[in-house]
Amino acid sequence: MKLIKALILFSFLFLSCLAWSQTYVYSDERMWQPDMLLHVENGLVLPGDSRFNGDAILNIREGKIFEGFSTSPFDLLYTFRDNKLYLTDSRFSGDVLYTYDKGAIYRGNSTFLMDLIYTIRDGAIYRDNSISRLDALYFLDGNPTPEETLAILLVLGEL
Repeated sequence: MKLIKALILFSFLFLSCLAWSQTYVYSDERMWQPDMLLHVENGLVLPGDSRFNGDAILNIREGKIFEGFSTSPFDLLYTFRDNKLYLTDSRFSGDVLYTYDKGAIYRGNSTFLMDLIYTIRDGAIYRDNSISRLDALYFLDGNPTPEETLAILLVLGEL
């Protein structure tokens, strides 16, 4: 009986840890801690290996991207809806900044190859449609959601 309770507790703790989203972004394929540019932890985009919530650059909550640690409507920067990143809380197609489709990021409300600006594949971010490891801009340790990927590129000044 004690063994069953222990297994249930261990399973619960293990699954809880898996639910915490963590993605680390590195400038080098070696993925050493000094090369860490930023990381996403529980929806917060934090610089380097900081663990202090007050250092948050962006906060991602329910498809909305806020400035800093805030979730105030006054600090709303972007909304991610239907695989598109909108300016603030807009619903107009003219306010679509980027489209995320199958590991690719396109400029505006488009999925045309000419509008492709980034490809995310095999734990790396590439410019345009390149997939050569030599062309990778950033390396990812983790599986970011589409909105987390866009937030990472926003913080890095790539979007």
